[in-house]
Amino acid sequence: MLSLSDTGNECGIKTPGWRYFDALCSSGRDMNIVKDIIKKVENTISKYRMVGRGDRVIVAISGGADSVCLLDVLHSLKEVLGIELVVAHFDHGLRPNEDEYETDFVKSLAASFNCDFVTKKAGPAIEPGTASLEERARDVRYRFLEEVKEEFAAQKIAMGHNLNDQAETVLMRLLRGSGPSGLSGIPPIRDSHIIRPLIESTRSQIESYLSNRGIIYITDSSNSETKHLRNEIRLNLLPQLEKYQPKIVELLGRTAGIMREENTWLEAKATRWLKKWAETGSNNEIMLPLFRFNWLPEPLKNHVIRQVLKRKGGSLRRISLPNIDAIKQIATGRKPQAEVTLPNMLAVKKVYDRLIFSRAGPKTSKSFCYVIEKPGAFDLETLGSTMQIEEVERKAVPGLKNSAWTACFDADRITYPLMLRNFRPGDRFVPLGMTGHKKLKSFFIDMKIPSDVRKQIPILTQTNKPIWVCGLRIDDRLKVTSRTRRILKITFDAQGSTLYDYR
Repeated sequence: MLSLSDTGNECGIKTPGWRYFDALCSSGRDMNIVKDIIKKVENTISKYRMVGRGDRVIVAISGGADSVCLLDVLHSLKEVLGIELVVAHFDHGLRPNEDEYETDFVKSLAASFNCDFVTKKAGPAIEPGTASLEERARDVRYRFLEEVKEEFAAQKIAMGHNLNDQAETVLMRLLRGSGPSGLSGIPPIRDSHIIRPLIESTRSQIESYLSNRGIIYITDSSNSETKHLRNEIRLNLLPQLEKYQPKIVELLGRTAGIMREENTWLEAKATRWLKKWAETGSNNEIMLPLFRFNWLPEPLKNHVIRQVLKRKGGSLRRISLPNIDAIKQIATGRKPQAEVTLPNMLAVKKVYDRLIFSRAGPKTSKSFCYVIEKPGAFDLETLGSTMQIEEVERKAVPGLKNSAWTACFDADRITYPLMLRNFRPGDRFVPLGMTGHKKLKSFFIDMKIPSDVRKQIPILTQTNKPIWVCGLRIDDRLKVTSRTRRILKITFDAQGSTLYDYR
């Protein structure tokens, strides 16, 4: 392996960004290796249609072997592909003794290729010691690259992931219990603009390429630390597996490709199913019909769930196979209502005949209690609505009927004060059309009203006994009959209010 410390003095190179070891004799170089890698990368780019002519490509360069090789190969193919290159380097600020030198190296490297160069140093968001350091570092690095892409009006971002990275990822996810989607590994193209031209080239091929080209690069000292699982797999597990199967890296890469192809097919099936059956709720929840969902084959269920979770959460990071299994369990369970809370502030609820995916959060039902002494107009601030109460003569309104937000009562059976309040345990009434009492809880279950919605429903009471479950049903004993002389008409202006949430 070549590094700056190995070669800089020997070759008389004073500027760390110089590409070639001019002082090295050309004997011992195998230019066929160079040609083979360039051809392999060109084939990879062509196979996955990674770039188009005229594309401007942001090349993410750390200074390590993979990214330096990526830049050199893309530069070699620049005319063939018809692309323009911009070098971007992110300084994570995690290695004070190395980061500045690494930035200077990449800057000089970009200059030697006559490429525009952009760099940025990380802020305190990824200071050492913070939780999920690797995850935070990855997030800010990708955010930086997206910013550079926008700044230069580029079409693609090229990353230096190679076939060994692919094998390590498959093993890492296998050890963590991932399913087929996770085992499909690192995609050659992500989000249509992040490309990985070296994904079919091994690390040893990359290092041979650099050696035969006489190109210097920097070795990250943290790569030798085994406190991270990926490094442990790279340094210890893969070498052991290679004793049993020398081509383990290639085989794991092939497995990832097979998994990815099958995953793509199932994703397309899941997309079509969701397009046909998924609905969007008033609070942007995604709702699935439970009966149809439960009849899906298990692999397709998994993909439907993953797609919905990705839509709601933005990504599937931290979503595991046990999370998906938990969702399927409540979907097929006997309980009419159940809930699973997931990472990324996501929640999935089974509410009778629907499976509802939403952003989790503290849902607090506001308590309210309005005392009504007489007819009139009332501003219900907590509900975001108004209520109008008026008395009319029966003969003045022939054929008057109840509707969702208008209720008519026999005024002679009404005694003030009335009270409008939340549902309380033990509430019971005689639903219109019935003769016996029914607990409101049982009524809500029959009406399939979700448990977290019940406390939001206004209950109109007389002597603290419900006479109208607003928006749903009045008490049969106070209904308008042929003997009614005066009608008490109560109307809600529910449009745009919280009252629409359960209708």
